[in-house]
Amino acid sequence: MISKLKQTPPPPERVITPQCTTVVPANTHFETWRKGRYADLRPHTDPARCQRESVVEIDGKPYCTLHGGKVALAKWLKGELVEKVQA
Repeated sequence: MISKLKQTPPPPERVITPQCTTVVPANTHFETWRKGRYADLRPHTDPARCQRESVVEIDGKPYCTLHGGKVALAKWLKGELVEKVQA
């Protein structure tokens, strides 16, 4: 017999964030496929941009974790990031 020992917590409420701002480079066929595919799956999004939801905001633009990490790394390598000291 299986018995439940404790209650599982309810899942957290989903937070809707803007679409990632990164434009996906595409050739002609891939671009046509993206427009058709994402028009059906996600009609409220721009098919030319990354289809992930944003997680971070860098310089006022929303990015997903993949593209936000690339932008942050590029800024760090250029020396544009400075450490923020907590008071």
